[in-house]
Amino acid sequence: MFPLRRPSKEPDIDWPALLALLEDDDRRATVARLAPTEGRESYLAALRRIEPTIVRESLTTGRRLDTASQLVGRPTVAVAGMLNSGKTSLVSSFLSPTGQARTLRGTSNREGTHRFVIWLPQSWRKDVELWSLLVERIGEALGQPPEELAEEPEQAAAQYNNRSGDASLLSVALLATDPGLDEAGVGLLDCPDIVSDEELGLGSPDQRRKLLGRAATLCSAFLIVTDAASSRDTTLADLMRIASDLMPGVPRMLAVNKVRPRQTPDQVFETFEPLSKKFGVATLYAAYDFDVPASRPFIPRESDDDSGAVTGDSDREPLPVFFEVAEDPDSNPPAVISPDRFLTALPTRLDRGVLFSQLQRALRINLEKTIWDRGLQAIRDDAEASFAKTRQCQRVLLDASLEFFAHRKIGGEVMELRLHQSERIIRQLSESFAATAPWYARWGVRLNSTIRRVVGGAGDFVRSLTPSALSQKTADEIKGRFRSGEYGGLIAPEGLLAEIKRLDGAVVLSHYRDHRSGEPTPMRSSTADAESESIVVDSLLMPPIERAVMRFEQDDFTTLDPRRLDDAIRNMWKEIPVHKKIATGLTPLAAIFATFGAALMVPIDFGANLFLAASIPELLAAAGLSTLAAMWAGDQGARDVGQQAARQQLADFLAVLCDELGIARPDPPMTVDVGKTKVTLPASRITRSETSGPTIAVYRVRDEFVSELKKLLPRSTKTKE
Repeated sequence: MFPLRRPSKEPDIDWPALLALLEDDDRRATVARLAPTEGRESYLAALRRIEPTIVRESLTTGRRLDTASQLVGRPTVAVAGMLNSGKTSLVSSFLSPTGQARTLRGTSNREGTHRFVIWLPQSWRKDVELWSLLVERIGEALGQPPEELAEEPEQAAAQYNNRSGDASLLSVALLATDPGLDEAGVGLLDCPDIVSDEELGLGSPDQRRKLLGRAATLCSAFLIVTDAASSRDTTLADLMRIASDLMPGVPRMLAVNKVRPRQTPDQVFETFEPLSKKFGVATLYAAYDFDVPASRPFIPRESDDDSGAVTGDSDREPLPVFFEVAEDPDSNPPAVISPDRFLTALPTRLDRGVLFSQLQRALRINLEKTIWDRGLQAIRDDAEASFAKTRQCQRVLLDASLEFFAHRKIGGEVMELRLHQSERIIRQLSESFAATAPWYARWGVRLNSTIRRVVGGAGDFVRSLTPSALSQKTADEIKGRFRSGEYGGLIAPEGLLAEIKRLDGAVVLSHYRDHRSGEPTPMRSSTADAESESIVVDSLLMPPIERAVMRFEQDDFTTLDPRRLDDAIRNMWKEIPVHKKIATGLTPLAAIFATFGAALMVPIDFGANLFLAASIPELLAAAGLSTLAAMWAGDQGARDVGQQAARQQLADFLAVLCDELGIARPDPPMTVDVGKTKVTLPASRITRSETSGPTIAVYRVRDEFVSELKKLLPRSTKTKE
């Protein structure tokens, strides 16, 4: 019996239970949405967002497998092949004379098959429920309900040839029944040529290949017809590949038509054996060209009164006689061809149980590939892309922030991170410098309770740091150094936006561009378009950047470690000679206080929505205390005091910037190269805030779903990597 080998038993798939899993958006949900708000998505909901076509394929493939058991014992064999290879002639050999008259055979364009035609046993119509299921399956496979093939031969020929010229009819199968198939008990799918001139307007070769692949899912076996000269034709290889890829495990047969007398059956076997082995062809048939008189001795007779070719109606041409060829030459003479080796005996050789098992396995493999390899992989790819996109945005924002928060060498290497010189930080520094200062450093500075225990508003604090005209003048000079960029970095929305754009942030932050709306603009030159685009980008990004700068200024509560700060400053004072003064006549402490006052006056004088970032050595250098600056920078303990707080502030600023621009906060934390060390930023201490603007969603595939999917749809051996 054909096929001979029975596949191993695999667990049945419970489609209703699997469908429930694919629709679950709760405990067994496929996707966890991590940002902008936490949530869950089902498999089908995620695919509707990512790749809607896979949703339809998943549902259709599942229903096919679920209904396949109802079609056991009613197999359909697909008959596909090369141009003018005799596909329809082969199909006709199974039909009654009336059915043969409704087929279309020949080599001219008006005799070509340009529709899928499904021939089924006439007796199958009697079972209304079964017939309805068959029609539904045909419609699902090709995407359109089938059309009845006309009883009148001329009308049927016009349908076969698609003489209306409507290319969309390629996906509308023609459905016919014939009593000649009742005894065989199988259906035949007569497929159009996949090689067709696109200029005819009857469907391109690519479209025909795709539809053939979809139609193949209807069939329990695949019979490919070719001519003897096409063993190396790439189109034949394409057909074989479609059969093996889309319906793995389904029996495949190859019928070689129009063999010439100079080629013996064993030579036909030898010629097509490599292709047969490559694509798992179970049986190889051949038919000699009956139009060539010299072929007569090679054509076997199926009965004693047979003339060597199957004939239908007396007005129609004879049909080819296909028989199974063997590798052994002694097994191929016409006299030794047994009845079961004729192609017409194929239906009696088909083991319905094994055939159904193989069809079911093929449908199961298709479902596995659709759910695992296409659907779940698309969801995984989307989740990975969301992480990658978010990380790319985070990197741009971090690099833009480092332009202000990083103190760099001339070559660009980051020497140290800068501190946001907030009022809280300035108060700490002032108190610690005052409390630990030696007598000579205090000279000329009134260390009253305002300095030691700072109270009052920022204005009072500034005045307490610059009590004299000389110190006020020094503070103004230092403030000018900050403004010029000689020391520290002024962080303002305009500068931050410019840096983000320099780093291609306008492209990377594409969610703002994707969500923008506006009225159509008139035609402009390319220069005008570029300027207009830049203005649009600025208008989109500036508001959230302004909110981020203001929010960070308000919510930054980072402080320095007071004990370590006092120890570091006390050690620094010990290293300063008593006679050390500065040219302005101010004592070191007065100069330091003037610098602190200048730092506090920056947002007051230059605009409220900006702030200064500067390291402690930069503040000391700005005060003219280069010796103190060098000592602080060279002492690891002192340097760590400021760097610990600077890392926290940078992490907080990046988090706030991400919040306002609709990007998830970094998780895992990001790293920064400081000197020769890779520094990991800490988690932000500023409370997360939701933005009203565009956002980038971040997704993750849940392990719980994958675990459940393995139970309900375990991977079979053939589909595992």
